[in-house]
Amino acid sequence: MGVVRQINQALLGLWLTIITLVCSGVAPAASTTESLAFNDEEKAWIDTHKVVSLAFDGYFPPFSFLSDNGKLEGFAVDVLNEIEKRIGVTFNISPQYEWKTLYQAAQKKQIDVVATMVDREERSKWFNFTDPYIYKSLVVISQAENQDIKKKEDVSGKRIALVKNYQYVDHVLQEFPQVSPVYVDTMLDALNAVSVGEADAAISFLSAVHYYRNKYLLSNLKYAAVYDKNHSNESIAVRKDWPELVSIINKGLHSIPESQMQKLRAKWLPVDYMENLVQIDFTEAEKKWLSQNRLIRLGIDPEFAPFEYIENGVYQGMASDYVKLLSQRLNLKMKIVDGLSWKEVIDKVKQGEIDVLPAVGVTEKRKRYLNYTKAYLSFHRVIVSRDDAPFIASLGDLYGQTVAVQINTSHHGFLIENTDINPVLYDTLQESLLAVSGGTVDAFVGNVASATYWIRKLNLTNLKISAPASTEVQTLHFAVRNDLPELASILQKGLNTIGPRKRKAISEKWLSIEYEPEVDYSLLWKVVAVFSGLVVSFLIWNILLNRKVRLRTSQLHYTANYDQLTDLPNRFLILDRLKQLILDARRNHRKVALFSIDIDDFKKINDGLGHKIGDAVLKECSTRLKGMLRENDTLGRLGGDQFLVIQTNFADASDSAHLAEKLLDSLNQNFKKASQEISIRASIGIALFPDDGTTAETLLTLADTATHHAKEEKQGHFAFYTEGLLQKVSRRLELEKQLRGALERNELQVYYQPKVDAKTNGIVSFEALIRWFNPEMGTVSPVEFIPIAEKASLIQEIGFFVITEAFEKLTQWQRKYSDELSMAINLSPVQFRSGEIVSALESLFLQYELNSRSVEFEITEGLLLSNYCNVEEELKKLESLGVTLTMDDFGTGYSSLSYLRQYKFDSLKIDREFIMDLEARESARKLVSATIAMAHELGMTVVAEGVETEEQKSILVASKCNFLQGWLFSKPLPAAEIDSLLEKESFK
Repeated sequence: MGVVRQINQALLGLWLTIITLVCSGVAPAASTTESLAFNDEEKAWIDTHKVVSLAFDGYFPPFSFLSDNGKLEGFAVDVLNEIEKRIGVTFNISPQYEWKTLYQAAQKKQIDVVATMVDREERSKWFNFTDPYIYKSLVVISQAENQDIKKKEDVSGKRIALVKNYQYVDHVLQEFPQVSPVYVDTMLDALNAVSVGEADAAISFLSAVHYYRNKYLLSNLKYAAVYDKNHSNESIAVRKDWPELVSIINKGLHSIPESQMQKLRAKWLPVDYMENLVQIDFTEAEKKWLSQNRLIRLGIDPEFAPFEYIENGVYQGMASDYVKLLSQRLNLKMKIVDGLSWKEVIDKVKQGEIDVLPAVGVTEKRKRYLNYTKAYLSFHRVIVSRDDAPFIASLGDLYGQTVAVQINTSHHGFLIENTDINPVLYDTLQESLLAVSGGTVDAFVGNVASATYWIRKLNLTNLKISAPASTEVQTLHFAVRNDLPELASILQKGLNTIGPRKRKAISEKWLSIEYEPEVDYSLLWKVVAVFSGLVVSFLIWNILLNRKVRLRTSQLHYTANYDQLTDLPNRFLILDRLKQLILDARRNHRKVALFSIDIDDFKKINDGLGHKIGDAVLKECSTRLKGMLRENDTLGRLGGDQFLVIQTNFADASDSAHLAEKLLDSLNQNFKKASQEISIRASIGIALFPDDGTTAETLLTLADTATHHAKEEKQGHFAFYTEGLLQKVSRRLELEKQLRGALERNELQVYYQPKVDAKTNGIVSFEALIRWFNPEMGTVSPVEFIPIAEKASLIQEIGFFVITEAFEKLTQWQRKYSDELSMAINLSPVQFRSGEIVSALESLFLQYELNSRSVEFEITEGLLLSNYCNVEEELKKLESLGVTLTMDDFGTGYSSLSYLRQYKFDSLKIDREFIMDLEARESARKLVSATIAMAHELGMTVVAEGVETEEQKSILVASKCNFLQGWLFSKPLPAAEIDSLLEKESFK
């Protein structure tokens, strides 16, 4: 065995070395010029020109600039350094950093290369240009309070700061001759001119503006509009008489891997802003269609992980992230048609009851009723078999064997259209894999990502990826009903706005493999084929030998620890594992749940249909139960018709209730055995460590007791050992059940509570508050349902609904009543940690043309205490949007003062707990007064919530509180009643 292991390791090392070399593009022992494929003229040129002079614009941040200590830095500097390493030429940096001076020197050939220059026709007299490598967006910058400029056309008639001699200046003046130019020498001068009011706005490049705005803390400026998303991209300019050099540099530029370029962009450029500066040019027909059709019905495959799937009632997977982005950028409401299998989805899209399929392959049959976008996801089609199956090299080896495939998938169509195989059809991918694992069929054809995901998920350790089903890369598309041609075009334009960086982030989020957009797969397949031919015979022999040895040595251990009918851990092993898990839970202060599962009236099956059928049902029960569990949960069989499940790593009893429901649902589906349909029911009892018992034996006894209680109450149900806990969990489960779909049923509404100026009593702002009115459960308090929404992964959707509604109403009220009105919105820690909140807000600010300073986000201490490592970074991102940040519920946490020191807040909100005692307790008055004074010293405004009496108001006004909120002025109201309230206000 030692020799076999050494040979295995040597072969694995050689294999990994070859694959690494292919994937990384490394050519052993090749010179730089050979790897870049220079021709003879270029090589000769390099031999005679070892050093060339290179100039950078030293005042062009973040592309090239002199830092405070005089060091040359920037994106272009890093890129040229990479090129220098690759082409065998040394760059001698010119001391000329002023653009006008270096440009004139380059025209006279005193400088050979200029790192950044726009390729313009009049410059071709002196220069040749590489391909562009810097892509710039022109934006309009105004003061944050300026509401006059919301689109680029609004610059007409305004004073616009423009940098002298910058190439876009003439274009701006030609497009808008009514502009009054305010000429300045640098971009920083342009921003300062806007900041102090000498100009209404400036037009400049986003990356440079972002750099200066952050460095010089020009917080009173905002990005008012996009002027040109892709304007005057920068190339490397080379003197005209050296055409060989421009070709050499171009090859060096293109040899830098895209992944490395993305890292450099992330280092220097505001990539988050750049990706959210979305300009989509819709046709008039598309604009009309969008105005009339905002609700899009999606049909999804609930089990197509990792591309798309439903887990705990939430749409997840790679396609779900694309759907979210498209919803935001196209201002569409994409709603999933719930509760359908993939077959039912296909039927309904044919019937016109579903509009879009987000992740679907192309088949000739589907082309009859679907239009497709371009591919946005890709995968490989593979063959899956059992690990004891004969060697399979291709589809040709499957003829004469039974092959499973999921019905109505592209793989189904592929087999029908390209082979003579008559596949066995299954409704789900899981059923297909389970059929292979259980020996019902010989192989499965599907995509490698989904197959691998479910093999791990279902713990099907006897399955393997045998071979590719084809060498072609398969693709996924958005597909639209063919009677909606405008929508297909609209979705494609939306997809075009999602850049490589965002696509890479989505891919890395859901896949364990690394995304590389330009991998040469054909080369990889060639290397794999050649190498496989050398080692395949030895590997087959080696695998067979290892299998025989492992089989012999494991037989004794297996008999002692595993149930021979179901292959599950037996009573001895499952109780031993329970004891170990209890010890671990005791050390780490965690919970353990033990589920005792009994098949109701199972004796009737054995007596009526025979023990052979009974055994087959028990085997399928074990398979179904295993499919419902996570990797860290344990399933075992005590004997007879009793199974045990051990659940770990869960938060509270509601998680155990969720699992119990899933287990029961899996067993409640009919069993098909010997041409008969058998219906069974199961009952489950649950006992918790340490709540109910502290030893394995005690938990088993209590779980059995709970099982009997469940049987007595009603077969096919579950019961907790503690009756009080059962009631609490039942209420929580019912709330979660009703909360799912509450948005679609229009049960959730946003109410608004006014804030008033403490001096004038005038309304200046509102707080957006979510309310839930359910027909069955009545009015449910946010205190009760918000934690459930957070735990059930519903808070993102609900939070986005609140933000969108609040933005829409604020826009309406500002236009109708006063642009001084503002809106406060609460952020959940879960929303904050998603990493998507900032990009979503950027899109919404552009969509609703809101001044970001008119939006306030209230942050609770719960967020700051959440152990989320990027809290400070995310707060800074929010702050960079120009929004107001408020510490909510100040005074209720034990460390609020430390957070005021650690984080920058604009406002402080005193919790109602302190306001209610103002009249009765002098200590409360002194504490509130001191808090207000401290906040003012720190440059913050103060809001007092829960103001209900005139005396409370008088005390707060005397203490110089800025804003008041409470029922004394108004309770939270629906939007329509706020309109009536505002009608009574006097706005100038």
